[in-house]
Amino acid sequence: MNEIEIFKALADPTRLKILDCIKNEEKCICEVIPYTGKSQPNVSLHLKTLKNAGLITERKDGTRIMLSIADKDVFKLIDIANKFKG
Repeated sequence: MNEIEIFKALADPTRLKILDCIKNEEKCICEVIPYTGKSQPNVSLHLKTLKNAGLITERKDGTRIMLSIADKDVFKLIDIANKFKG
């Protein structure tokens, strides 16, 4: 993972919403999709971007795919960025 991929991944509101959804606990993709208000294919593309940036991890639990934050320090970056909002 490199910093460019991380910042690109954090630059989208839907991806930030996904991170917020799984911030405190691991969740199934089936729980994340309605949280975003987006379609399943759309969410899948966003998850791919987050995974490629190294921000989330996936694991299979039977037929379910569970998502979690790879490193909670990502929220420090988000907090810093929010301080620059005008």
